Amino acid sequence: MNRPSHAGHPHGAPAARPPRERFPFLFGAQYYRAPTPEPECWPTDFQAMRDLGFNQVKYFLQWRWSHRAPDRFHWDDLDRLMDLAGEHGLDVTLNILLDMSPLWLFERHPDARQMDNSGRVVEPYAVGHRTIGGHPGPCYSHPGVLVERQHFVATAIEHFRGHPALHMWDVWNEPELCFPQRQPNLVNLACYCRCCHAGFIDWLRRKYLELERLNSVWGRCYERWDQVEMPRGTGAITDFVDWREYHLDTLTAEAVWRLDAVRRLDPQHGRYLHVVPNTWFNPVTCVDDFAMAEPCEVFAATMNGGPSPCLHIVSAARGKTCYNVESHINFGSIDMHQRQVALPTLLGDFLPQLGMGIKGFLFWQYRPEVLGLEAPAWGLVRPDGSPRPVTEAAREFWATLAPHAARLREAFPDPATVGVWRSHKNEIYHFCAQGTVSHLGTGVDAYVNALYWDNLPCRIVSGEMLASSALDGLRLLVMPGCYYLTEPEAAALDAWVRAGGVVLCEAHLAGYNGTTGRHSRMLPGCGLAQAWGIAETDSTAVCHLRLSSGEGPASGALSEDVRKAIRDFGIGGGRFFPVVMADGALVWGAHRYAELAGEGLEPLGRFDGRAACMARKRVGAGHVLYCGTDLGLAAERDPAGVRELIRLAAAAAGVWPVADCSPEVPHTVHIDVLGAGGLPRFGVVISAADRDQAVQIQGHGTWRGLFTGAEWVLDGPTTVRVPGRSAEIFTVEPDRG
Repeated sequence: MNRPSHAGHPHGAPAARPPRERFPFLFGAQYYRAPTPEPECWPTDFQAMRDLGFNQVKYFLQWRWSHRAPDRFHWDDLDRLMDLAGEHGLDVTLNILLDMSPLWLFERHPDARQMDNSGRVVEPYAVGHRTIGGHPGPCYSHPGVLVERQHFVATAIEHFRGHPALHMWDVWNEPELCFPQRQPNLVNLACYCRCCHAGFIDWLRRKYLELERLNSVWGRCYERWDQVEMPRGTGAITDFVDWREYHLDTLTAEAVWRLDAVRRLDPQHGRYLHVVPNTWFNPVTCVDDFAMAEPCEVFAATMNGGPSPCLHIVSAARGKTCYNVESHINFGSIDMHQRQVALPTLLGDFLPQLGMGIKGFLFWQYRPEVLGLEAPAWGLVRPDGSPRPVTEAAREFWATLAPHAARLREAFPDPATVGVWRSHKNEIYHFCAQGTVSHLGTGVDAYVNALYWDNLPCRIVSGEMLASSALDGLRLLVMPGCYYLTEPEAAALDAWVRAGGVVLCEAHLAGYNGTTGRHSRMLPGCGLAQAWGIAETDSTAVCHLRLSSGEGPASGALSEDVRKAIRDFGIGGGRFFPVVMADGALVWGAHRYAELAGEGLEPLGRFDGRAACMARKRVGAGHVLYCGTDLGLAAERDPAGVRELIRLAAAAAGVWPVADCSPEVPHTVHIDVLGAGGLPRFGVVISAADRDQAVQIQGHGTWRGLFTGAEWVLDGPTTVRVPGRSAEIFTVEPDRG
């Protein structure tokens, strides 16, 4: 049945509720993915969720389940669940899912199925996370099915917008083009249907304007636009980058209309979508988190603790409230039941996210799944509804944090002055070159982790942000694996450095010019070699390197530890190679090797006593620290190189650790200070050390630990004791004297 109003619900209208904050601190769980949990579970579950102190519950609103025929909708289950939430004082987020096609859809639109690169038509099917079938849904470029999706979304909004329990709309659960194919595989890459072909040509015409321009960049000889082919392989690079960018823009447009539908039809309730942080499958899933965050009121993600995913979400949000609306702390499967999560584990996952700016958590999910391969995992309780260790951990966590949640909601870390560049164009290029983006991901994560544990707050800078000079407040920009650059990015980078910025870049910067579609003849490319007076004079793959003498690098007296490391390298190459720094210390490079030259270049490191492969140079009012290797990738062997170059770059940029944090065991303690009104309000302290240690921090006022009861009285540089393997959040009472 299709009721436009909730006044006549058979269960009665929920009681009137007090006014709610539009975007409060959230704590709750995802609850319903039809057809489970079954109705007999609902009454006891809602009472238990209220007893846990939850303020939010989320339901899946699934296209196939709720749209049984073109003119017939099924809302009865969600109507009852909405009423139950209202009766128990829980606000509801309705999460719209359109990635499972209704049974009638392809009868009406038989040409709307996705098609993979092999020409196989993807028939709808059931998978572990979509057990009702219909996965992966139709092609996003099909105009007729777009109308059907818009009709369903509008009808759902109109039906539920008047319910007093409704709080927010999450319009897209983990946007992806062809989930679960997250691993790069050209054979089953989608979508290659006729609608995508036509849409791609229209997209190219808007980008290049003239066919001659396309021919020049792609190196082709098309005589008509309709001759343009869909790229089937990666060998020509630029056409494949365009092909995946077309899909990126298609999915962004999908996000825009969904969010706009809520804005138009139900402006009283919040609107967002939630992504899986862009963790190195961008060429497959075609999701630009930065673009998708733009039309959201708030931004959200599926994620767990750890700096990289959280940093990506907070950076993409650019000041908007951020939530973790699918905590996967209870991960598992039918073949790997959940671990036991006690309070210390929960704190170690949630508190780092709080420190980076996340303002609420929803568990995935309250009651474990009982259908398919995801059974009996993910639950906050056992399958029978009884508590697990994580249930009590969640209860204690929220009981302790809830009295401070309103103040915590308004407290934020200071803006970061360090940026880490990530370009989706560069990611697609790496997929073209290597068939994977895992190496690039390893490199970026190495820098993010090093910055995190050295207490140098950073944010992600997208390629579009760099090209538009959106670098306000940044003093240092780190550019890992920066092979593919466009001319606007290079020009903006040059101008920013000359104005006083410090850039730390890896080998072959702008080696591929994305504007011309050609490999640069001089490196760094896109004119940077000429602009900066820095040149890669020779380069090779690390696997080709050989030591020129049995004595190893000839750069002064070396310690026995350094000599041993060099001897271990041997005379032949491999994945890694040794670099001796100017002070005699040894670090490691990986994958790429380039020798550097240029007037005024200060050598920082050499291999085998030859030309510098790491160097720095003053350019205008700024500095360039150029690494002729992939230091981030080398951190798999030893992170010393990343840490040393970050230390040098941070000093040049005038960037210092938060609270001047200085632990006994370096790189093992992280501190976030969250402030409001110009004063510190909370401190989050994370320790990765195996033992208790003394830590010197700079500050004033009294810090009180919410979970341990620890009390620190700070008066300038102060030494405190931090337990090993711990996570704590402190309230901060500033010394106003």
